[in-house]
Amino acid sequence: MTRPVTQNAAGQRGRWGRLFKPGGLEALNDITPEVIAEICRVHITTARRWKRGEEPPFTALQLLKLFNDRELGVVDLKWAHWRMKEGLLVSPDGQTFTPGDVMSIAWLRMQIQSYQRDQRFILQSDWIDQKWRPATEQEEIRASA
Repeated sequence: MTRPVTQNAAGQRGRWGRLFKPGGLEALNDITPEVIAEICRVHITTARRWKRGEEPPFTALQLLKLFNDRELGVVDLKWAHWRMKEGLLVSPDGQTFTPGDVMSIAWLRMQIQSYQRDQRFILQSDWIDQKWRPATEQEEIRASA
């Protein structure tokens, strides 16, 4: 599949458009050529050319964006605007999650399912014993508080 030739705001043409400003990709500004060469597995002179303004390959841009910005949308578009920062997962609205928070989601789901199952069992047993009755408004207010 070939991608269409696009034109960016500056009128420059390219396969994906020009993804960086002349003089260097924004992600390249804070990274030394040695680090770029190591991340992208290229020769140091290639990394220096990229720093001077030569357009790097799209995959190198994506890899540098993942490395420098910790942007997870590079890995999968469903994670667009999610980032990794100092060992935390950061949502687009700024909420942070530790690895323990993420791992506890499955446990919380099991807790909720267990609670719901217990509640259904209580209602069924009350129905069988003919103890069940609709809740009054006062009971509903206390239960929701």
